[in-house]
Amino acid sequence: MRIAVQGCSHGSLTAIYDTVQQYTLHTSKPIDLLLLCGDFQALRSTNDFASLAVPAKYHSLGTFHEYYSGLRKAPVLTIVIGGNHEASNYMWELYHGGWLAENIYYMGAGGSVYVDGLRIVGASGIYKDHDYRKGHFEKVPYNNSTLRSVYHIREYDVMKLMQLSYSDDSIFLSHDWPISIARHGDTSALIRRKPFFRDEINKNTLGSPPLFTLLNHIQPSYWFSAHLHVKFAALYDHSSSTTQQIDKLEESLPSIPSSGEVHVEKNPDEIAIEDEDDFDSPPTNGNATTLGNPDEITIEDDEFDDPPITTTTDAAEPPAITTESSTTQKDLKIDESVDIVEKATEEGIQDGITELIGAPINKVEEAVKSVDEVKPEKAEEQGRRTKFLALDKCGPGKDFIQFFEIPTPSSSTSDNPPRLTFDPEWLAISRAFHPYLSTTIQQTPLPSPEILKQLVSDERQRIEEEGLLVPSQNVNEDGTVDLVWTKGPIEIERVQKFWPTAPSQSQLPPGPEGILGADQWYTNPQTEAFCGLLGLQNKVNPAPI
Repeated sequence: MRIAVQGCSHGSLTAIYDTVQQYTLHTSKPIDLLLLCGDFQALRSTNDFASLAVPAKYHSLGTFHEYYSGLRKAPVLTIVIGGNHEASNYMWELYHGGWLAENIYYMGAGGSVYVDGLRIVGASGIYKDHDYRKGHFEKVPYNNSTLRSVYHIREYDVMKLMQLSYSDDSIFLSHDWPISIARHGDTSALIRRKPFFRDEINKNTLGSPPLFTLLNHIQPSYWFSAHLHVKFAALYDHSSSTTQQIDKLEESLPSIPSSGEVHVEKNPDEIAIEDEDDFDSPPTNGNATTLGNPDEITIEDDEFDDPPITTTTDAAEPPAITTESSTTQKDLKIDESVDIVEKATEEGIQDGITELIGAPINKVEEAVKSVDEVKPEKAEEQGRRTKFLALDKCGPGKDFIQFFEIPTPSSSTSDNPPRLTFDPEWLAISRAFHPYLSTTIQQTPLPSPEILKQLVSDERQRIEEEGLLVPSQNVNEDGTVDLVWTKGPIEIERVQKFWPTAPSQSQLPPGPEGILGADQWYTNPQTEAFCGLLGLQNKVNPAPI
């Protein structure tokens, strides 16, 4: 299977698909699957800005709304996880996973699916210790605090992922990096590109302790991440902690050729925050041509705190420019972004920096100790290695996308696109854990690991023996569809079909009537369908009584 992996999307969906199509034109090798590692920004309209943790001066609609409305269709099956710049109201609608738009599948807060027999596991959000053990208490409309805490990963969702068994063919997607992974590649080159990572790398606090635990438990063949806006490859040996550089991870498929003329259309709404260093410079062969757009907002590092400048004639008067330091400090409270952290360190701001990109040292020590304790019990797993790759954000001159060819247990053809199916083990986990899903700030205590393991095993056996009630593939004459007991692999689209909830940008009436406000929330039919499949109560967004 030919797979494309993208770092942070930041609303540049059309530009990403254009890049994939350019690759296919140059190589005559169509891509079967696109994986997006967070900061997707599924903004359906400007009404979703109230749920996006980005300073207001950088609000940009992007192009996702065109796919949501049906104006465009994703040309390749796309699987998405969430990051820390999301339309969190929409992502919460699909907490258990579902279609954000036709052919664009979101994995939920955590999840596992199969594509042609290849297991794809995902964990959305970023780690913050102060929210880790809370329930999913955030409600629309979000305030300044819950606007950020809503995308902080929870122990409940990590524990669900910890129930997954090892699979020979697997990929893990995360936005954050696992702690310690920076020590398993070319660490010196990483520090040269991002010198403000040095202290966290030395302390082993760069990244997420829970993801480190998941890395050592699931031991996927590949692990893809984003968030830190830099390309970095590593090879993690599960039998030891030896640091090894991986030189040829990206060579299974060639990158987009550096010779010949390549036209890549920019996203007209993209916010490009350029990093001024030699490593991020665009190719200098002179043959790549970028088609600009007069509405593009470009924010250079040395002008980071100025309001965005547009070339449209009806642009509003820009707000007054404040001092760099005061603006950056304000942005740090709103936007947990590596770009703002980098700018703050350049300005000499120290307050609040460490906890934005580094984990508490005591949590790191706990994670490392827990892994070391179980390693002797996994002697049979020696020799397993995980190929790790983080990618930059989408933008000119950025290493934001990579192409791979990965063998799968079953393969699709040009006439039959890849088959996306539920992971039966994940369905069993979801059913076993559902009584403990909390929508209050207090997380319901989980049973012991032994009891959880037995609960999941019982549900797995129940699903194997009884099957699940799934809509029939045959439609009755009156348009209805019967439910039939089904065993074995179940295609997700048989159960969940994309169904728009909020209006798209093109559907908003003009003027004040089009502003719905920040308190609008919706019951998503896909969440109802997922819960119905497993016989669960919809705790996420139940329909009003």
